[in-house]
Amino acid sequence: MGVMLDGAWNGVVFTPPTAIDIATIEDAIVNRLSSQINSIEIAHYPDRPETWRLTHRVGAALVMYKGAQYGELLDTAAIIQERKLEFEISVMMRDLGWAVGGDPSGPSPGAYAIIEAIRTALTGYRIAGCRPMYPVREKFVKRDKQGGVWTYASTFALSTVAVEASRTDGFPLFTRGIALEEGGQTSVTVGSVAYTFNSSLQVQLPQGNVFAVSIVGPGGAALIQGTDYSVDRASGVVTALAGGAISAGETVQIAYTYAEEVIATTGQSEPTN
Repeated sequence: MGVMLDGAWNGVVFTPPTAIDIATIEDAIVNRLSSQINSIEIAHYPDRPETWRLTHRVGAALVMYKGAQYGELLDTAAIIQERKLEFEISVMMRDLGWAVGGDPSGPSPGAYAIIEAIRTALTGYRIAGCRPMYPVREKFVKRDKQGGVWTYASTFALSTVAVEASRTDGFPLFTRGIALEEGGQTSVTVGSVAYTFNSSLQVQLPQGNVFAVSIVGPGGAALIQGTDYSVDRASGVVTALAGGAISAGETVQIAYTYAEEVIATTGQSEPTN
């Protein structure tokens, strides 16, 4: 059969537009705040906070990953779960922005104004591969009496999907395949021909993809498929069954019909008959 296969397929590796890992998401949050708020320092939370000092004259906002919660399994064949990540923005300001009993304290923004600016910048902000961010909580943390720094914490969350890492299946690689024509469009009928069963009680017919096999025994009696013999249609092997009417070395008359088969092997662009 003249069937043309598609070209060789080397596979496709899916790469999301933005990696949805912790570091990439935190980078996106820092960049978002930096683009929306320019009156204070915006940075990642330092890995050695005990050595970090507020040097900006107004204040700073430091972004840190707080943790994640995982939902129920969404698939029975793979580990797929909703993953809700939380990020905390530590707001450290030199004043609140409001003097007790008076007007706002000076021209610089205070903690209240920065907290609102952060909420505005991140609420609804969407990172590729994630649902829009939303606020979870805000709280007062402390006031450093010596340095006069007010510290607040604003927590935001977003959801994405956690999927188990793909694994290479242990299936054998394709090297050779046989496609059998069905429907009788290329069928050829072969009349009765004498065949002798070998010591393994088998006869190999010249063609594969056989059907309508009929066998007449040495005495002229028609043999019964499933009782006296079985047929491997794909390979064209006829096997005598134990307890049946056929013995090794016996010669019988076999008639059958066969259809075309196509053989495809690795590296071929077109199969062969």
